Order: sequence, then structure tokens, then C-alpha cells
Amino acid sequence: MNTIETTLTKNHKQENFPVGSWLLSKEIRPQILVFYKFARAADDIADSPKLNPKEKIRRLNLFKEAIKGNKAKVSKVFKLKKVCKENKINLNHALNLLKAFKQDAVKKRYKNWSELINYCKHSAVPVGRFVIDLHKEQSITYKYSDPLCIALQILNHIQDCKDDYKNIDRVYLPSTFLKKHNVKLDQLNKGYTEKNLRFAINDILIHTEKLIKQAEKNKKLMKNKKLLNETSFILEIAKSLIELLKKKDPLKNKVVLNKFDYMKCFAKTFF
Repeated sequence: MNTIETTLTKNHKQENFPVGSWLLSKEIRPQILVFYKFARAADDIADSPKLNPKEKIRRLNLFKEAIKGNKAKVSKVFKLKKVCKENKINLNHALNLLKAFKQDAVKKRYKNWSELINYCKHSAVPVGRFVIDLHKEQSITYKYSDPLCIALQILNHIQDCKDDYKNIDRVYLPSTFLKKHNVKLDQLNKGYTEKNLRFAINDILIHTEKLIKQAEKNKKLMKNKKLLNETSFILEIAKSLIELLKKKDPLKNKVVLNKFDYMKCFAKTFF
């Protein structure tokens, strides 16, 4: 492991949503994993409870310098630059991700929905756009990938809201929603979701559903059949997860889909 990096917290198989699954071509999958490994390494720095904000920024700046410099000193950056050069993909996708991770290093709270969306435009949107560009799709397809990626990010925030608060004192749930229902932050430390926090989460889910509907409306823009299959499957997973988060308690246990849920999502995608 490069000394700049921290201990890996998870791999692509442990993510809530498919990362370069077998639905995509075998030539594309390894290149997506290169981007994923870069993003995971940088994200783990930003989320590390063992590093102070100054050290996190320093390490993330080394990633940035490696991207911009002629000689990459970070192995994951070197591999990503190679993929981007071969496929004529703009390195701004990676740089925008780093902006989000640097923000994570210092920012603990989000005032409102717009502030959260602006964060997601850096933390989530570049992932979808990289995959779109890798498949040589037209940029108009971003109208599909952008809202989908933002929705996935926010669902992940809800799933992890207790751990984020407990481990790194970070709250992505917008303050306007929490204040509307008189939610106190220490409620996130409890082993169950109190009624007013439930109302706040439901409000956030309603806004997230709008993003899902926006994505679904624009998925017809996708031309690549394999990518359309992959993203349609992810879209179905997101819709199922929203319904599950409405019913289950994210503070009691992490809310995730089971194998049968995934099978249903797969069936809805293809049948």
C-alpha cells in the first residue's frame, strides 16, 4: 500500500450498488475498477477517524498533484491517468471527486438540500460521467447519470447516518429537514429512529425519489445496450432501497437489500 493511503475499508464487491458488474463488457470492467480504486483510496483518507483535517488535506493534495503532474507518484493515480489518456477522458472527473473528499475533511454539516446537492455534484456525479465517457456516450446522457448518481449518494448517506455521526461527527442529513421536525443530533446515536427523525428521513426520501424519476425519464438517452442494462438494474435497486428505507429503521440496523430483493430488481430490469 502507498504510504499516502490509509487502510482499505471495503472493496467494490462490498458496495451497496454494482460497480462494473458482469452486465458490462469484459473490456470495460477493469477500467471502471481502476477509477473505483482511486476513488476508494481518496475517500478512505477523507473518512479516516485517525487523521486530522490538516493531514487529510495534505494527502488529498498529493493525489491532486499526481493527477496534474507529468510524473504520478501515487500508483492508483498513475493507472487512472493511463485509462483516461487511452480513452480520451477528462481528468476533471477525478479532480472533482477530490474536491468532495477535501470538503469531507473539513465540513461536518449541511444546511439545506441545495448545499447537499452541490456536494453530491462533486462526490457522486463524476463517477457516472466517467463511466458514460468510457462507453463513448454523448454528454447529453449525463441527464440520466447525474440524478441517478446523486440519488445513490443520498441513499448511502441515510444508510450510514448513524455511523457517520458516531465515528466522524459528520451529518449529511440537511439541517432544514432536521429543524423542521425538531430533531436533535444526539438522536442519531440511539439504537432506534424516533418519530420526528423518521419524518425528517421520509422528507429526504421524497426528494430523492424525485431524482430517481428524473433519471428514469432520461434513461432513453442511453445508446449503449450493456450500459443501459447495468444502469437500469442500479435504478431498480435504488427504487427498492427507497421503499425499504421507508419501512425499516436505519439506526437499528443498516438497511440493505437481500439476495431476493436483488433478484426482483434484476427481473424488473429484463422482464
